[in-house]
Amino acid sequence: MATLFDHIKNITTTKGAYLGDEGWNNWMINRFLSMDPSYCEVVNIVQKNTWQMKGENLYNLYKDLIPKQYKYLKYIKASKKVDYKPEEIEAVQSYFEISKKEAKEYINMIDKTELETIKQQINGIYN
Repeated sequence: MATLFDHIKNITTTKGAYLGDEGWNNWMINRFLSMDPSYCEVVNIVQKNTWQMKGENLYNLYKDLIPKQYKYLKYIKASKKVDYKPEEIEAVQSYFEISKKEAKEYINMIDKTELETIKQQINGIYN
């Protein structure tokens, strides 16, 4: 019973025969391999052109492309969840006439002083 990590180890270090489809996921294999900066460009090229490829064929391609060496592939995950203030979301949403999801994205990009100005303008309209 092979896991995703068994497949990664097989690609990068053992270079043995394909372990079978169990635990194999093209997308996750690409994602983990891309965590190493030296593999990132190769993975980018490969995933654009092989997303429908059978697991065994993709395995053989990576086995030939990636050198035999142990690499710690640190999985990078999203940072902490940001808690948005409802009044900020509503102000930005109203000001730009956008959805709540877009308003959260805007809040991440807007300077704090600009956000305060927007809140004041919107609150001034409704008060």
